[in-house]
Amino acid sequence: LALIGKICLGIGNFAITGYILYIMTDFLKLGDQTQSGIQLVNSIMFFIGVFMGFFAGPLADKFKILKLPIVFSALFLALGALALFISRDMTGVTIYALCAGIGMGLWNSLDNYLNLQVIPDKDRVGFFLGIYNVGNSLPQAIGPIIAATAISMIGFSGVFVISMFFALVASICIFAIRSVAR
Repeated sequence: LALIGKICLGIGNFAITGYILYIMTDFLKLGDQTQSGIQLVNSIMFFIGVFMGFFAGPLADKFKILKLPIVFSALFLALGALALFISRDMTGVTIYALCAGIGMGLWNSLDNYLNLQVIPDKDRVGFFLGIYNVGNSLPQAIGPIIAATAISMIGFSGVFVISMFFALVASICIFAIRSVAR
């Protein structure tokens, strides 16, 4: 379930981030604001992601919670996609960047810890971490393909729906892990 959640969250994330330039130029039609919009998105996601990196792990250790912050990370990504779906302007882009920064910051801070907790055979940690690494690479390859298919069939709105869907599936998969209490 952790691997499926990782793949789904990655697909949801890369569906939008892989097409952010086209979302801003072709869908939102930001024109001259496109470059500053992309810089804004990247800056917000970077700084919030780094901030979460410094605090999410220590807080998870202190309060003995792991699964719930990761579930919330996926829900934040779904919320960001919803913001773009509803608010088709720089406000939506900014809300997306804030939510995606929090979501990916939480995920990146705690994902490997979760992977170590759910490894079925502690004598084959390297093998299973190698398998989990596929969960990092696969979404980068297929997320944009799924997004392109959604764009060609539905339009750019489909990317946001796809992203929300995969993020929600990820949260359900992570929440369903029984070997990690909370």
